[in-house]
Amino acid sequence: MVTVEWARVAPRRIVVATRSGAWVHRPRMDSLPGPFDEAMDGPGTVDTTRWLLDGAIGAAAFGRSASRTTPPLTPIRWLWRLAGYYRTTEATSRLLPLAARRFGAAGRRPLQQWALRGTREERGHDQLALRDIRALGYDTEQVVARLASPAVNAIVEYFTDTVMHADDPIGCVGYAYALERLAAEKSRDDVAAVQAILPPGVNATRCLRVHSGAGSDVLHVADTIEMVTKLSAPERVAVAKACYETARLFYAPRPAEPHTDREVDALLAGRDSGELRTLNAT
Repeated sequence: MVTVEWARVAPRRIVVATRSGAWVHRPRMDSLPGPFDEAMDGPGTVDTTRWLLDGAIGAAAFGRSASRTTPPLTPIRWLWRLAGYYRTTEATSRLLPLAARRFGAAGRRPLQQWALRGTREERGHDQLALRDIRALGYDTEQVVARLASPAVNAIVEYFTDTVMHADDPIGCVGYAYALERLAAEKSRDDVAAVQAILPPGVNATRCLRVHSGAGSDVLHVADTIEMVTKLSAPERVAVAKACYETARLFYAPRPAEPHTDREVDALLAGRDSGELRTLNAT
């Protein structure tokens, strides 16, 4: 028997997953019934659920601009990224315990246990980012206050809404899975590449090492898949949709990001956006 899972992640995007892959199905334009119009109601497997969640992330990545260029990494641009790492890891430490309480109050023990385990495993990861910032020779309070990526802020705001304001906080599972799955794509070579651009003797890759394929995120991804597989069909659909929405924010264009070391320096100095535009034009 072939097991198939599917989830409508956007009005005209349905992710379909089998044991060996996933694809995006688009509903018929003529409104006639299609093969995946009905809500999914059957059980999943570890393989199909994994492809459902990964397929949702891939659906968000599909069609993103290939023209977006990333400036060469420098120590100060790594500082900018570390500020983003701090915001996401701090939000996890702060919000997962609340999600656990909400799941527990609703009697949803598997989800409660997942959130409690995540709380334990992520404890202190925000401090890793702060240690990396200090290792680069910067004041952590100044960096955290002034280097605020609009893209990272949007991702954290989405996480906050799923935990604190949504009728059902299950979206936080998809959020966590998407970020950890994307982090797991970073290899030891990626960590080494960052280390190579840092001054000799400076260790500012602690947070990256933990949140990479060389760290704990690979195990977290596997644990989340195993847990989600056992959820009801509507719950698995909700997790897949949250994966899609989180990845869509991750892959969104970032025109407001600083593109040069001078711009990051200007932000650290507290200059406003008008001064940054002038600086970028010179």
